[in-house]
Amino acid sequence: MPARRPGTPRDPDHLPLMEVRRSLLRLHKALIDSERAEFERVRGSMSNGQFLQALLTDPFFAWLRPYSGLLADIDEAFAGEEPVTRDGARAFVDRIRALALPAEAGDDRLARVRQRDPGVLFAHTELTRGITAALDAYGPAAPPAG
Repeated sequence: MPARRPGTPRDPDHLPLMEVRRSLLRLHKALIDSERAEFERVRGSMSNGQFLQALLTDPFFAWLRPYSGLLADIDEAFAGEEPVTRDGARAFVDRIRALALPAEAGDDRLARVRQRDPGVLFAHTELTRGITAALDAYGPAAPPAG
């Protein structure tokens, strides 16, 4: 059997998740680009290698790491031996929603970046629409076992 690329869906039940994943990836890139500009405005320009090191280790970027981790988790699930179930796909959409659509908080970094950067606002709006469509497609979450 030929190897699948990470993120390649096995069946139509995965399509809503894959659409949301693509939107999350676009938001992630927009956030990184916007935050890099802010970081360099304060600390000076840096090479791509220096930036990557800062992205991975500097506390300024710590809030973005869960986005990277969630994207990696989705890709790993699709690359794994076990198929991603409909409930599993729905659970990923729920995780994306919890990460990218947090309850409005006074010190919400995502909200501040959305206000500052129209590209981030656009990507976030696109993701919000995708999450709504995916949740409609998947229907109610399965009740917890037990």
